[in-house]
Amino acid sequence: MIKKNFMKALLVIYRDNERAGGSVRVAEVLANSLLRLGVDLYVIVAYGGKGRLAKTLGDRCLLMHAADKFDFHAWWRYRRLLKELNPDLVHYIDTVGWMTLAGAGLHSTRIMHQHFRPDVGPDGSKRFKAIRWLSGTADQVIAISVGAGRQLTEKCGIPSTKVSVVHNAIDPTYLISDTISEDAIVTKYPRERVLGMAVRVVEDKGIEDAFYLLRKLPSNYILAIAGDGPAKARLENLAVEMGLAARTRWLGSVSDIRNFYAGIDYYLFMSWYEGFGLSVAEAMFLRKPVVGLLGDGEIAEAEYPLVNSENSLLFGRTTPGAFKSESDPEVIRLLAEAILDLDIDRDTQKKYVENAYDWVHQRFTSEVQAERILAVYSKTLSRKKSWQQR
Repeated sequence: MIKKNFMKALLVIYRDNERAGGSVRVAEVLANSLLRLGVDLYVIVAYGGKGRLAKTLGDRCLLMHAADKFDFHAWWRYRRLLKELNPDLVHYIDTVGWMTLAGAGLHSTRIMHQHFRPDVGPDGSKRFKAIRWLSGTADQVIAISVGAGRQLTEKCGIPSTKVSVVHNAIDPTYLISDTISEDAIVTKYPRERVLGMAVRVVEDKGIEDAFYLLRKLPSNYILAIAGDGPAKARLENLAVEMGLAARTRWLGSVSDIRNFYAGIDYYLFMSWYEGFGLSVAEAMFLRKPVVGLLGDGEIAEAEYPLVNSENSLLFGRTTPGAFKSESDPEVIRLLAEAILDLDIDRDTQKKYVENAYDWVHQRFTSEVQAERILAVYSKTLSRKKSWQQR
């Protein structure tokens, strides 16, 4: 029997909004699974109003309504909240700097979450100092990949004893639920083949590459994009310029992603960099074939990969660390041909789908993640208590 409320924890995020990025979904999956394990848990939201998390968690989702990082009234609201709730630990899913400072001097154990390899992108090395400060002052840092954890130690100077690797996970309970809302349904016509992407609409998610792929495919192939973001206006205009407006469906932020997956034929992965790939994992669990381009990132790291040659159809980018669109049209052409072949070869498609489902089910479910997170919590609290007793 699960012992209820044996530990009190707070999860901190920027916004309760899909536009804030994948950390919101990470927090949602983790919150639901930790509550099932008996943790007395609350989610604290730094900016903005209520979203899906607030609807799901009710009074356990608390809003700080900060105007910006210099809103000192919000600082005091957060500090008072920490004193009132008196949690055993605060887990910063998003490293909100002002909240870290506002909680200074209080006894709660602090855990930081590292969602990507620190050096990623053209300005990656500039992050080392900030990460060293934010993560270095924490009692423990959780990295979502082996590669990210290694760099925290090697390039940011965080002691290896303070770094734990816990990969992201999908929530099977949510994904297989029969209760599905009516938003963001991908309407299909009989002959259409739908390539789906569930991403934050920014340059590095590879949507422009997806357009070039779409031009190499027959006209019955369409692209459905679930998500929103600052690059949307530019990419919408680009779709028009490339003559792809009628074959591109912009679904916007989706509050219930399950209808999106139900309406696609393939999940299209085109990110320049990906630390894990939560949408990829969800598609794999829901038996949607994953196709696309494999760039930089730990999604395929040797130690504990999400994707491999047995569970997905991914072509390597010409220069995976370049952090830009694919420069070789031949790579796009070969991917298009492989997708067309896969569409005909149902045996190979079935092999990918079944291997992918088994892989995610065994390694990347919320149950696995929650047990590992809970072990990190317990170890960190025990170690801190031991230090305090010396």
